[in-house]
Amino acid sequence: MDEFPPDEQDRAELRSRPTERRMPASVASEAALLGGLMLDPEAWSALPELDAMAFYAPMHREVFLAVRALATAGAPTDPVSVFEELRRQEAETILPQLTELAQFLPGQASMRRYADEILDQHRLRQLIQAGTAMVDAAMEPGALAAAEIDKAQMLLAQLATSRGRRDPRRISDSVTEYLVLLQELSEGRNPAMATGIRGLDKLLNGGLRRGELLVLGARPKHGKTALALAIARHLAQRQSVLFLSQEMPIAQLMHRHTAAAAAFDLSRILAADSQDADMWPAVTAAAHHLEQLHLHHDDQTSLTLGDIRRKALKVKREAGLDVIFVDFLQRMAASEKDNRSRDLDLIVNGIKDLAMDLDMAAVVLSQMNRKADETYGRPNMSHLRESGAIEAAADQIALLFTDWAHPQSKRLPELQGYSELEIVAHRNGPQGLVPLRFIGRHQHITDWDGPPPRRMAAGPSTPVSKHWQDRQEEANP
Repeated sequence: MDEFPPDEQDRAELRSRPTERRMPASVASEAALLGGLMLDPEAWSALPELDAMAFYAPMHREVFLAVRALATAGAPTDPVSVFEELRRQEAETILPQLTELAQFLPGQASMRRYADEILDQHRLRQLIQAGTAMVDAAMEPGALAAAEIDKAQMLLAQLATSRGRRDPRRISDSVTEYLVLLQELSEGRNPAMATGIRGLDKLLNGGLRRGELLVLGARPKHGKTALALAIARHLAQRQSVLFLSQEMPIAQLMHRHTAAAAAFDLSRILAADSQDADMWPAVTAAAHHLEQLHLHHDDQTSLTLGDIRRKALKVKREAGLDVIFVDFLQRMAASEKDNRSRDLDLIVNGIKDLAMDLDMAAVVLSQMNRKADETYGRPNMSHLRESGAIEAAADQIALLFTDWAHPQSKRLPELQGYSELEIVAHRNGPQGLVPLRFIGRHQHITDWDGPPPRRMAAGPSTPVSKHWQDRQEEANP
């Protein structure tokens, strides 16, 4: 009879299996780097960001912490000073060991190479630790494959996106790069990614930019998903785009894409009548266009920040990634059930950080509260749910208003299909209004051609605020 059940026996065998392989480390590089730092404190400025845990030898960790503490305080970092600092910290390192380290005096270029080697070995050890954690978790009784795979992907994603240090730069070092950038802009080589909406691109100084977050807010039925999909399709002609939909499955997204690409009635596509002679050629032509796009879809609901990071990394690794869309913010999973405002603050800032980490643009759709329906007219920033968190993190905030979708609209013929996208916050550019045409049956939004119509007051029962009137006059001079 076996001493352990089969799963316990397998686990015991795996953990007790002898190995001749050593943990990745470069103790010599650690010693050389510490010796150089003790004798040349100015060398800190040339090194990447280091943490004590990057050092494999326990003594080297203690010495590194002591040298860093002295250098930060502007104190000498010679072996005797480091020894006294270690004594204050009750460390066991002795003076002869420090003197031996101080025999190394590499140049700054060598020290940089040593630091890179230390970091590389540290990341290999982290990879081993992550692998061990995966093995332990997978071998636990009752472990679920899907859940453990998701955790494993998150562990690897965190390793893959570890940040390097960005050091302060003298302005003289930045001038040359800046002049090159201006020259490229003057020649029409704008790094911004055009959205296909001319009015929006003008306000955004060319379009979306890497590392920036655009929040698109609207009430339901005003066309925010249609607008986001229109922008995604245009971008995907040249850039790689990931669209994360938490509101509708991929099949519904494809219905909308097809209607927009074919300029064909969505209801007829949904009916898929075999006798509809006009529909099938239109759908076929749309399919040929859509399959050329660099567009990825995902319809998982209740996304977490970890889910978004994992999916973005997967697409970036396989096809590159330039722009990510999240539809929509309020459907993301909560991590702090008792503090939703704090939770969304973490989510929005997390997506902004991801955009910077992966060098991509991010567009996040957001719902508005019901107060936007109480007064006829364009909404304002206070109508965004959890607007404080959004305003702090977003580089641009754009609010969409479609006249005929408002519950108090009188549905005047001249306002049919008329939408307005207002940039109400812009960190690096102007605010302004973008007139749009929303063709509901085609689920498509584009620029409004010609002067925008003047909106008339809807009647005595519908208040039109002075603030709204002023903004309408600005839009229709």
